[in-house]
Amino acid sequence: MRTVLRLPLLAIALLAPIIGTTAPAASEAVATAASESSWSSRTEAYLDAAEARTRDALQERGIALPKDFLAWVDRTPIVRTTVYGCRADPLPVLLKLRSLEIDLGEDTVRRDYTQLALAFAMQDSYARRGEQGTPWNDADGATAPETLPDVSPRAPLVLEIPGDPRVRVDTKDPSRPLDRDDHIVNFLEDHPEIEEEVEVKELPPLEYDERGIAKPQRAAVSVKKMVKRPLRAADVIASRTLQQEFNEHMAAHGHPDVKIDCGDRAVHWGSTDAVSDKSLRERIAAAHELFHGAYRAKGRMPAARDRAPTAAESMAWFIRNDRHGFPDEVRAAREWPRFPLNAPWPVLMMLAADDQPLREREDIWTRFRDDGEFRTYGEYIGDIAQQFDMQSARRVAPIAFSYGSIQMMWKDGGVCGTMGNIGARTHRIVGQPASTAGQPGHCAIVFMEYDAKAKEFRCKGGQYATGGDEVTTVHAGWNYDDKGGRRPMVFHQSVAWGVNAGFAEYVESLAMVRAFNALSPDDRARECVGFVKAALAESAFALAAITAALDAAPDAKSALAIADACADRFAKATDDKQHALYRSTVRDLAHARVAALPAPATPEEHARLLEALERQGSTNGELLARCWRGVGGDDGFVARCQAEIASYLASPERGKDRRASQRFAAEINGWAKTVARPAKKRWAEQLLASFEGKETITLRGKEQVDPAVEALRKIAGVKAPTRG
Repeated sequence: MRTVLRLPLLAIALLAPIIGTTAPAASEAVATAASESSWSSRTEAYLDAAEARTRDALQERGIALPKDFLAWVDRTPIVRTTVYGCRADPLPVLLKLRSLEIDLGEDTVRRDYTQLALAFAMQDSYARRGEQGTPWNDADGATAPETLPDVSPRAPLVLEIPGDPRVRVDTKDPSRPLDRDDHIVNFLEDHPEIEEEVEVKELPPLEYDERGIAKPQRAAVSVKKMVKRPLRAADVIASRTLQQEFNEHMAAHGHPDVKIDCGDRAVHWGSTDAVSDKSLRERIAAAHELFHGAYRAKGRMPAARDRAPTAAESMAWFIRNDRHGFPDEVRAAREWPRFPLNAPWPVLMMLAADDQPLREREDIWTRFRDDGEFRTYGEYIGDIAQQFDMQSARRVAPIAFSYGSIQMMWKDGGVCGTMGNIGARTHRIVGQPASTAGQPGHCAIVFMEYDAKAKEFRCKGGQYATGGDEVTTVHAGWNYDDKGGRRPMVFHQSVAWGVNAGFAEYVESLAMVRAFNALSPDDRARECVGFVKAALAESAFALAAITAALDAAPDAKSALAIADACADRFAKATDDKQHALYRSTVRDLAHARVAALPAPATPEEHARLLEALERQGSTNGELLARCWRGVGGDDGFVARCQAEIASYLASPERGKDRRASQRFAAEINGWAKTVARPAKKRWAEQLLASFEGKETITLRGKEQVDPAVEALRKIAGVKAPTRG
């Protein structure tokens, strides 16, 4: 039996903003009681009230859940805190958990895969699952669900993988008139086979020693050979001769109006260049649509992409794979399992978000299961990938999968977005949480991994190109703060670190945020500093609590106090190197909050704020510039800018890597935001003079223009000097 501190009056006060309760006469007394109680008891009171409110909502809707199910939720601390404490409205989470139990069975949800079920329940409370899935199959861009999960009685789910949906049409059926698409397909399939050069792997001939004993077989080598194959639509688009044959064929079969003119090898199987001729591109696109439509109409390609799976189907599929009985030697070779499906639910969220159709997943899974194939990168094809119609036309051919599938990405290739998709989807297919992620001008991937020896979870990046974690934004939603949506990489890393430091404590910190947000705005403003200290005591990685406290901070003093509280806790509970980005991100969030609040009124107040910002190591250029100008006017602002440049030029960090220069360039851009447009050019020219003779940095033996100089030249409208 649980021992629970119950504070009904406090609970009502906490929930008043949600349920519409107004009790002005009691508000002061309740606020006093709240301030005297610990955040632990306040959070417990919130959970009690949220549970009561949810049960009332069930009764109002006429929904009856099994008593043993509700009792299980209530007596399992992590489940209870997650269900009632991690969303402002717990009802969708509770119902989804029950819906999964109906489909997958009591043992699956309550015993074997509870954490995975919680991840699906939480994920689906943020993002609606639709039949079409999301563009990149990671729930990015999904809308909030509009209906509650179905908990009506039904038979247990039987997992079925759909077969090939294509129904091959007889394009020579004598019982019906042949249409345009019949004749298109007949041209392609009746055409004599064509020869092409392909590269294949072959084992070299066996060699024997002087005793006639075979030597060890050498590794397979790449050889080129000519092979015959059927004609594809892509071949016609690539060849003027075949286009003429096609046009004559269509005219001879009653369709003289069907003509294509795609030039000669303007687009072909190996194309990498974009098509610049607008008219030619339109003709090629029309030809692609013609052939693609015929392939689909006659069952040579699917008419549409397979539907996305339901949450229960998706979860059942992952569980089936997790239970696959690999022999020990194969298990080791596959590094199986790639990720534990009984991991804490917060690190499973990216996996639960996956909405790739089951047939597409099954194809990749089978290759991995049977042959160990694990391809996380495809064919990089250059500029033509920026023209989806041309990219599609270059390789249009019969295939069992539709555009948008990983199989089509393998066939057609692409650039960074395609590579990131192939990587993230493949990781998820083998049961490893992963997502695509954005970098400046680039798409990368991130994934969760588990170190069994260290017993630690980590969120790591892959396919990085234009920077590190500090410039990476994960596309999968950060669904821990009741808002969701894209967040920087370090937000997702903090989830893994929080779970490592203490799973129960991390989830408790999420519930504390719900309790805090249920307070009135005035109470949140008054209590934000104390709240964040209490949350940090639970988990140093309570980032959702930190952001909630900062959002409530009424003034710069409070925001700076929150930053100090975080710094104090981090000094004791985080690692200087491993968690450096986390520390600086929290500091930057606090200073961004200060910048969003009204500026100080006097030079003295500006000076005090500046002192605090410098003590905390602020890099918020716009905020610092505001303080410099507030202390010393425009002249003082310019002088301080020049002093900062002098300090930067003397810093040994400048020559270590490009990151220090990029950070300083970002600060300069922040300063520039505070300069009036008419004066901006003159100001930038003044600062450029400070770089005279030092415009470049040398990194790894290569001289390059300092990003800070590039930033100032752009602001000043100055072109880089040409080298003679």
